[in-house]
Amino acid sequence: MFAINLDALATLRSRLSLGSSVHLKDESGYNVRRWAENAEKPAAAVAYPATIDDVVELLAFAQGKGTYAGQPQLDIAVKGGGHSASGASSSDGGLVLDLESQMNTVRVDAQKRLAYVGGGALWKHVDQAAAEHELAPVAGVVSHTGVGDLTLGGGRGWLTGQHGLVIDNLVQATVVTASGAILTASEAENNDLYWALRGGGGNFGVVTEFVFRLHPQRPTVFHHFFVFGPRSLHPLIEEINAWLRGRDDTESGSLVFALCPAGTPVVVLQMIYNGDSLEGRQRFQRFVDLGPMMHKPETIPYIKLNQLQDVQSAHGQNKLLRGNFIPATPIGFPPQLIKTLFDSWLDFVCTNPIASKSTILIELYHPDKVASIPATATAFASRLPNYAVLMTIHWSDPSFTPRASTASVQVDEAFKKARALAFSAAQNVGEAYVNYLDEDSRAGASKARIKFGPNYTRLVEAKLKYDPERVFGKWFAMLDSKRRESKCSTEAPERAAFARETAVQS
Repeated sequence: MFAINLDALATLRSRLSLGSSVHLKDESGYNVRRWAENAEKPAAAVAYPATIDDVVELLAFAQGKGTYAGQPQLDIAVKGGGHSASGASSSDGGLVLDLESQMNTVRVDAQKRLAYVGGGALWKHVDQAAAEHELAPVAGVVSHTGVGDLTLGGGRGWLTGQHGLVIDNLVQATVVTASGAILTASEAENNDLYWALRGGGGNFGVVTEFVFRLHPQRPTVFHHFFVFGPRSLHPLIEEINAWLRGRDDTESGSLVFALCPAGTPVVVLQMIYNGDSLEGRQRFQRFVDLGPMMHKPETIPYIKLNQLQDVQSAHGQNKLLRGNFIPATPIGFPPQLIKTLFDSWLDFVCTNPIASKSTILIELYHPDKVASIPATATAFASRLPNYAVLMTIHWSDPSFTPRASTASVQVDEAFKKARALAFSAAQNVGEAYVNYLDEDSRAGASKARIKFGPNYTRLVEAKLKYDPERVFGKWFAMLDSKRRESKCSTEAPERAAFARETAVQS
């Protein structure tokens, strides 16, 4: 458990800007609530910085540096939207820098088609500001997700098929490192940091501003919502495969397995056409012809598109994410593979009724744009053409918490075995989308080495350069065991140790 030195805290409060604040556990304003209740941890203090200089002061305080030498070193967590089940934005007994409260501004330069976004902004803020100029960013599909939460792990959304990942549209970032340096990361400045931020997570500092490329966007899109019964799964998958072979990047969708309020399992298909509604109806008529239990075609404002999942992904309850993938090949989705996934999910929710709100999502974003960028061009290494699969487990009774991970692994393993049978070894390669992984999947540098593949060595080099003391590591830890105890350690031994480790593995 970490301790707060009250004298150092008083000094900190006197040096922060007028709009910022720091709150101890028993003080008004202290808030550790998160999107997932199981991700909430009792921080020793929660800080709400208002300026970049506030962030510099808070980092110095947490490390016991300079004026704050009397303050024992604190674990540090950075919170944007807090939209994670992994606890990456929380700290047990440490200091949370909550950017959402104050550092959430959005400014759009319509002429240059750029959005300047505070590190604590939510995607709904960016969508709204851009839509006023008939522009749009590549954004997440839940509007109350934090910009930083999504971006640093890659970022996928409805426009990914047309414009790539969020990081593929990140032009620049402003970063405060653990040493207090304020750096601009872009193609022209600190290019190695810019590379690492695009997929390498919050491992290198606190991002206080993102600059995104925006794209022209029509005010409305066509949305068609379908609900099918389990018996329709096979013909539905065959029709989806036919659609995949002929669709273009303006068409997108998602497939969800869920229990309806009456407890009956259903298959929900959402289809999106970024174009004229009449054309959209014609393109998706094939799914109407299958005879769904219900369907609803509608023309909606573009900004509503990224709010469609807000209720299903609301704050509250315990949550756990388990990600996987399906290779994008000419054959599409093998029906038996999807049936195995459906059956495994159904067995899970029937065996664990306490987690009956749990779902499986298969994203149907066009994969070619993401795959067109080389895997080593950014830190995000998962560029092979695939469709992301996400299992989200929901439960309210904390007694299920110890069993949640084990139970979800059983579904995941059954899916992996079926996928190995459905595709050749050459096709069955890749990694799950890193933002869809739970805390267990992220633990330890060995996991990072697997997930980042050819980019791992370069990420470690960036880590040793910009955060040699490992102050930041709530996401994937690039290196094991923080050196929090010593203030006099140097970078050279770390590089030597990493070189020895790499040599042993090669």
